[in-house]
Amino acid sequence: MEFSQFCACGPSGYALLKQKVDACARLGRSYEFAGCTLPAGCSPAQVQVGFWRTGEDYLLYFRPAVAYAGTDPRLNEFFLQGAVQRYAGFQAMADRLRELDRVFLHPEPRLLQTLREELRSRVLGQRDAVDAAAFKLWCHTCKREPLRPLSLIFYGPTGVGKSELGKAVAPALNRCLGEERYHLVWTELNTFTQPHSVYRLTGAPPGYVGYDDDAVLEAVRRCPHTVLMFDELDKAHPEVFKVFMSILDEGRSTARREKQGSRELDFRRCIFLFTTNTDLSGRERRPGFALPEQESPPAAEGARDLDPARRLYRADESARLALARSGVLREIAGRFSGLIGFQPLDGLGRQQVTAKQISALGREYGLDVAQVDPAIAQALTPAQAISPRSAVPMLEGLLTPVFLAHASLPHAKTPLRLTGTPERPYLTPMTEQSR
Repeated sequence: MEFSQFCACGPSGYALLKQKVDACARLGRSYEFAGCTLPAGCSPAQVQVGFWRTGEDYLLYFRPAVAYAGTDPRLNEFFLQGAVQRYAGFQAMADRLRELDRVFLHPEPRLLQTLREELRSRVLGQRDAVDAAAFKLWCHTCKREPLRPLSLIFYGPTGVGKSELGKAVAPALNRCLGEERYHLVWTELNTFTQPHSVYRLTGAPPGYVGYDDDAVLEAVRRCPHTVLMFDELDKAHPEVFKVFMSILDEGRSTARREKQGSRELDFRRCIFLFTTNTDLSGRERRPGFALPEQESPPAAEGARDLDPARRLYRADESARLALARSGVLREIAGRFSGLIGFQPLDGLGRQQVTAKQISALGREYGLDVAQVDPAIAQALTPAQAISPRSAVPMLEGLLTPVFLAHASLPHAKTPLRLTGTPERPYLTPMTEQSR
């Protein structure tokens, strides 16, 4: 039989399975299926699948153990639980198997897998945020005739990867699609604090200073697939939000100046990315004036629902309410395609960022620091810091002498490994085996 049959059982099928497992347990044995065929990517391809009840717990086991080398993250997570999986009650086990049914009904497309891997390689310690962004980007890029652009808000603490993810989107999409389709235009909104600064986005009216200058949004004339990234949305004047209302809803706006016989700008194939340090997670109330509390959106059925569309919808609606409470008009908050939260980095995430910062610092000195020992990365990661960026001056002060001493050596251009201790760090050439 196929393993997918266990995942596709209806209520009556699971009731029958529970009856068989309980009956076998009373006899002191398990309920087994020999020669069960596993999904593609599993090794071995066929195993013995068994169910066992012990007290109130239920065990699901595979004999022999299964190694999964496929590309579906849900199957990878499932088989990483081990050859013997314990569940607190039959319903918990049935729910876990039912979640996997989506893998067989709707196998994950290769483009989505590749895009997620590309973004994960650039942004460290933010797995959930990266996966959510990859899913939204995949949905948009698959459209042949989109009616509106994709618009995402990345929110969370400073220095956790929001801007890094925004800058990674265009290159990642181009690599996944195999063509240079997307181009990035990056704008800092902390310079748009006055009402008249809006004209830098749309263009100044005739007779005003700046009328002959190209506005930021004019970039769509050169590339219909522009990725427009706007950093620090919370610093911008409220008039800036009004500029985006029709663009995010209809995908079009009118330019101040006519070019090529038209004043209309078409943003339907564009991607708008916004970052903000405002906490939209709903865990904290913003001090000062706020709109009245609203009811939280009802949760979809199934507390363990793994459907990314439903899960992201619930997170989006919660963040939209928080955005409205912060003072943004509700009609604007509802126009964004998605709001994706970034979490404070944990210890491992901060160490990975430290290693990445060391590699970037090495490139400034003309060195290829391809690997940083985990022990020294951990030792050089501050226990407390306002943001990961604040550690860069310390790393520069510690490592500049090491980098300068190595830059003059004959093998300076080869891939290098940083090792040693914080007091005595040193670089060593990497061997073919260690690369």
